[in-house]
Amino acid sequence: MNVQETKFSSKEFLRRRRPEKFSDSTIRETGTLDRVVLEHFLSTLNTRNQELQFEDFAKKICEKIICPNLLEQTGPVAGGDGKTDTQTFPVSEQNKLLWFEGVNEASNKERWAFAVSTRKDWKKKCHEDVLKIKETERGYTKVFCVTNQSAKSNIRSEVEDTLKTKTGIDVRILDINWLLDQIYKNHFEQLVIDSLSVPTQYKREIIFGENDYKKHKKYEELTEYIREEINPAEISYEQVDIVLEIAELSAELEKPLIETQGLFERAIKISKKFGTNQQLLDAYYQYAWKSHFWMEDFNLFEENLQLAYESIASSTNSSKWEKVLNLVTVHKSYIRLNNATSTIDIENIERNMLAKLDEIADDDSRPSNALTARTHKAIYKLTTFSDVEDASVVFEELHEIFKNSGNLIGYPFEKNFQLLNELDDIFFDVDAYENLLDYMTEQSAVRGGEVKGALLNLRRGIKRLQNGHPYQAIKYLGKSFIPLYKEESRDKFILALKAIAYAYESIGLLWSSRSCLLLSASLITDNFWKYDEISLKQAEIYYSLCLTEIKLGKLAHAILWYELFLIINENISDSSFGDKENQQVDFYISQLILNTDLKGINRQSNIPDELDRLGLFVSSGCLKYALGYIEDFEREYEVTADKDHNDFLQKIRDFDAGFNSKGIKDNHDKRGVHTSFIFGCTIEINFPNRSPFIEFSTNVLSLLEGAFATCTIDNIHLKEAFLIIEVIADDDDDLSLSHEINSNSGKLNLTINCAGFDASDFRIEAQQKITNEFKKLVFDLLPELFFIKNTEYIEKMIFEDAAFDRAISFGACIKSIENVLGNDIDQQIKKIYSTSAEKKTYPLLRDKSWDSEFPKVLEIEDIKAPTPGKGRMPEEELNPENITHKDYSIQSLIKPRLWDRTRWQGVGFAQFKSCYPGLYLLFKHPDIGEDIFKDLISSVGLVDSKARLRVCIVKGISVKNPTHYRVLISENMMTTPLTKRMTMISRINTMTPDSNVNLERFFAAYQACGKFYLGCDAMLKNIVPEHPQRDSLGIEMSTLDVRWAWEIGLNDVDCIGVNLKEDDPYIPSDVAEIPLLQLINSK
Repeated sequence: MNVQETKFSSKEFLRRRRPEKFSDSTIRETGTLDRVVLEHFLSTLNTRNQELQFEDFAKKICEKIICPNLLEQTGPVAGGDGKTDTQTFPVSEQNKLLWFEGVNEASNKERWAFAVSTRKDWKKKCHEDVLKIKETERGYTKVFCVTNQSAKSNIRSEVEDTLKTKTGIDVRILDINWLLDQIYKNHFEQLVIDSLSVPTQYKREIIFGENDYKKHKKYEELTEYIREEINPAEISYEQVDIVLEIAELSAELEKPLIETQGLFERAIKISKKFGTNQQLLDAYYQYAWKSHFWMEDFNLFEENLQLAYESIASSTNSSKWEKVLNLVTVHKSYIRLNNATSTIDIENIERNMLAKLDEIADDDSRPSNALTARTHKAIYKLTTFSDVEDASVVFEELHEIFKNSGNLIGYPFEKNFQLLNELDDIFFDVDAYENLLDYMTEQSAVRGGEVKGALLNLRRGIKRLQNGHPYQAIKYLGKSFIPLYKEESRDKFILALKAIAYAYESIGLLWSSRSCLLLSASLITDNFWKYDEISLKQAEIYYSLCLTEIKLGKLAHAILWYELFLIINENISDSSFGDKENQQVDFYISQLILNTDLKGINRQSNIPDELDRLGLFVSSGCLKYALGYIEDFEREYEVTADKDHNDFLQKIRDFDAGFNSKGIKDNHDKRGVHTSFIFGCTIEINFPNRSPFIEFSTNVLSLLEGAFATCTIDNIHLKEAFLIIEVIADDDDDLSLSHEINSNSGKLNLTINCAGFDASDFRIEAQQKITNEFKKLVFDLLPELFFIKNTEYIEKMIFEDAAFDRAISFGACIKSIENVLGNDIDQQIKKIYSTSAEKKTYPLLRDKSWDSEFPKVLEIEDIKAPTPGKGRMPEEELNPENITHKDYSIQSLIKPRLWDRTRWQGVGFAQFKSCYPGLYLLFKHPDIGEDIFKDLISSVGLVDSKARLRVCIVKGISVKNPTHYRVLISENMMTTPLTKRMTMISRINTMTPDSNVNLERFFAAYQACGKFYLGCDAMLKNIVPEHPQRDSLGIEMSTLDVRWAWEIGLNDVDCIGVNLKEDDPYIPSDVAEIPLLQLINSK
């Protein structure tokens, strides 16, 4: 039996693998419309007086094939007046962009005439019509003569040439054969039946399948949208996608080729004019793909492959090159299977493509991009082997690639897993392939399980946030970070980042909030770098970052973000942003400006025009006014700068917008300074004011805020009121990062040494090195900053609650901002502040601040002696979820790290001639005690005139030993700004003398003069009792609190002076109310 070899069909091959991408409709044809019968019917139209119907039919078919811009007929039936039966009308280039039928490059600009005839002597009729059309002198450049008669090709060409010579007009004769070809090739059967009332039972009916029904409905909706909504002069980014989508739907619905090709060509033209490079690449790619697998037109496929390659020839994005690689793979397969000859230089395209992928793969500063390029190359190698066993080395390489992709959110693990799964029919016997697939299957299951668990934490975190529990929310959201840090869960990870950013901001941790927003913005912007995709998400995140920068006082950065927000917002059609958002930014910046001191305002002389350029006219006016340009302000804004106006500006300055605006904090000196506030501890970091140290310093603050964000609900409390961080930059070539902690001075100091710090070459190894150093830094700071009663609390915070995951893994990503704003942020900031011909400079005219006569006064409640509350504190007051980090304060006079270096062993009393009595603390190491008092003197001075230091002596702590007493040294809470939470730090020493003679003598001397000296034993060495020098006796104190233990109740600040486990306090029998009993009963 002879078996005829069938030609390989690309369409049928893909239809078997992807049936959902092809039409599932069926065509039901009843009756026949034979070509011979139809030809006879058309040729005899004049015998039935159907000339007018034929003109209508000819116009319709010419609109679809030649040009769509045809007028209705201008003369009587059959063109009896010798004029045109129809003609083109001018159309703008913009409107022409929406054409997809009968598209011709010149028909919208040139004047074309159409003469339609049913006369049998078609040659004579053509001569008459063309000559008379010429006589109209209307400037026709083309004449199309449409006839229902058959014209031999040689005679037709002769007539066309003769008429062109006589008239100078390009003449085309379209005879019955041309009409029949168009009818049957493009399925215009129904058109001819309806237009000419052809007597036939033929009927062609499409019965839509389930998929086609949905696609057809979508096709109709998009067609209607393009017709009604798209302005061809202003086609938006999203509308460009719609134009391409309708072309893809046409192919998948298997509509006539002429229609599908027209739709793709329209999509390409619109992408060129209004789209991004990615959209143009997508248009070329989809046209090539559909040309090969749907239309089976290899020449058209090659043409678009070449154009796709040319559109990205200089791109360094592996995802773009993946499309070209796919097309090259298909091309080489087709050539090999069909023994065909290429019409394009495919070898050159392949060579350049592989060279570019090598270049991308070598760039470790973009690890996901590099690893993806390596994957593309490896998979492409599979197409070069003739023996499947030779592919083992490639699968081993891919195995290693996938192992290294685990922590890269930009790597498409699942997509490549699905792709390799498709190769099972070919490589199922290759052990290396089986091993790879086993590994990827296992990893896919693990990743899927991780994502499911993370989504539970994400939902719980968002729920906690909605219910007003931000600290709990941060814990749950932070635990979702690492499992969600995958390409397949990118959107959920971005959601987690946004949610935790909001939680951070709600508790006053703006640097951590900013860091999470930056990473979120970077990930969202990745879609722009990969696919040139612009989305509402970008506008939302850039707007949020603008507001956050304003709250941090970073005006120049806020301007950059707002400008980027405006650019994105103008290019998306579904934006919900408008005047309200502009007014909010304008108000926030106005408030920022009005809260800036004169020195800060002086540096803003080039900013007003920058604000005007962005439509921020109110803030620009406020800045001009603050700079002293009152007349300009009055003229431009048509107001009078009187008392009412100043009152209005004061209201803007003092308005509670949910954050405390402290003025513009942009750094202009060689070293910059940023501050943060964590549970009462003020953290100040100073750094070289240049990139990358600016962002490095902000990420240090973000790291500390993120790691210690939930300490209060973890039962971990800070003891340091200040942390000073200094970033030192060295010029060594090799990257190194180290830190030193100096705890010997008055304030805790941290020095971070950076060497070889080059953000332009920020590879994975460098990022890992920074992450490891940050971990060491946090561990080293823990005992310096916190009271650690139980290490279990620390372990829970760091490991169970993933404090490092939410702080370090992303706090170290200092390239996030560069991924969005570029690597020249320094220069962009300088440009904003620099002078130029395009903007006016406003030098400072004032010699004092605009509000010097009515300065901002912080509302501070009158500080009265605190009255201890009765009973236990209400639960709502104990709930830490209701307060922010700024609601905490830490007393700073007593520094545990200094006192812990020695042991306070007792007290001594001294009497001096002509001086106040002295109370001296005795230390095991007198020299350290001296350091302690030097620090105290540096804070309160030799005379504690503000009574910041407090000494309290508690008597009656033991019935058995009535001479025992306890001494408390602390900071006076009456001199500290009151906050909702205060960490009171004190030092306590129990004295066990056999006699209280010395104590009573000291009391008597103090009561006689009302003052005493507080010092340490080291001070007594050089004192001459007969002639003491006042400035060497210690700190002059005016207040000494002496209390009985029984007087100290449940909520008394001195309750730490009573040790209920060891004390046996004296309780008088003649006093009705004993506060101490309430304290005892509460335990």
